[in-house]
Amino acid sequence: KGDQRSLSIATASILAKTARDDLMRELDSQYLNYGFIRHKGYGTLIHRKAIVKLGSSPIHRKTFRIKK
Repeated sequence: KGDQRSLSIATASILAKTARDDLMRELDSQYLNYGFIRHKGYGTLIHRKAIVKLGSSPIHRKTFRIKK
């Protein structure tokens, strides 16, 4: 809960989220069928289903495993 106690932590958190969202928009245009624009890279059901259907893309972590 550092962002509630420190303005610099809160600011850094916002900047990191904004940068991640920008990156996900860019990656969504490069990897069309993964839906990065919708889930922003979080392990949502939609994201996991895309990985199962399409396989991992070059930007996915090599150690990422979907739990069955």
